Amino acid sequence: MKWVEIITLRSPSRINTQFLDDLLKETSKSDAQQHLVEIRIYHHSVVETDLSIHIYWNSEPGSQHKTPLGLKLSYALKNLGLLNHSVWVETAALNTHGSEVLHANQ
Repeated sequence: MKWVEIITLRSPSRINTQFLDDLLKETSKSDAQQHLVEIRIYHHSVVETDLSIHIYWNSEPGSQHKTPLGLKLSYALKNLGLLNHSVWVETAALNTHGSEVLHANQ
């Protein structure tokens, strides 16, 4: 089952990219990530101080919850501004040709 953990940060000031790089390197050393697919970081297109970290997972049903990795990242970022940490489970996807909607529960 595919799911994503999203950590969104609204900071009053710009986030140091070196800090983020170091944080990701440090958290990636954990060995509790066997279902980790990838981590992507996004910045808002207009608000430069808004940051969103997407942690993509693929695991068995029933294991979709905030992970130690996500909690560690949230804890490291919480003092930098307003933080939201949520988990989203994929329910459907449109294939690359745009002709068929695929549902996760099929």
